[in-house]
Amino acid sequence: MLTNNNSSSNSKPIKDKYMKTIILDIETAPSLGYIWGFWNQNIHDGMVLDYGGYIMSCSIKELGATEVIYLENRTTDDTEIVADICSYLDDCEFVIAHNGRRFDIPFIKARAVINHIPPPSPFKVIDTLSIAKKEMKFKRNSLDFLAKALDVELRKMTDRKFPGFKLWWECLHDNDEAWIEMKAYNIMDVEVLEQVYLRLRPWASNHPNINTAS
Repeated sequence: MLTNNNSSSNSKPIKDKYMKTIILDIETAPSLGYIWGFWNQNIHDGMVLDYGGYIMSCSIKELGATEVIYLENRTTDDTEIVADICSYLDDCEFVIAHNGRRFDIPFIKARAVINHIPPPSPFKVIDTLSIAKKEMKFKRNSLDFLAKALDVELRKMTDRKFPGFKLWWECLHDNDEAWIEMKAYNIMDVEVLEQVYLRLRPWASNHPNINTAS
């Protein structure tokens, strides 16, 4: 099931115009297996019950725009959501993501290969995690920590009914309330990421010319 954060019935409400720079964040299903310990484990194939690893949701925002596109997948078959994500990647030149070079983008590419989806046109990844690690020395480099350290404007999610992993667990068991919270969580991440990126950008050496007034 694909949904979006827009009143339009079209699952791609801004697909009709070229988006040069997008901000992206995905949420994925966990793997399920047996483990002997909780630190530095080597999980063998026979210990894995379910590799999971499909895309559950994705939020996409054009840099400087107000609307956020939210895509949702409640099944283990993520072909449709991956195809939609690739269509956005195909229409952009730059993708801003936190840990995007090592996680989000390779994960999307892997799911595209598995689902027989052709690769999008070439694009460049601007990774806020890489910028923070290379140019600064924060105590931590998680998006949440950077947002708090930089005092960016946060739309706080108060009174969460499904904190931490419980949110994923309930979504995997098709809890509608949990999916509503997942949507808010995923959308908030790209809104926060945009603000963190704009704070870090002036300090980023070798930053590409994205030619935007944002």
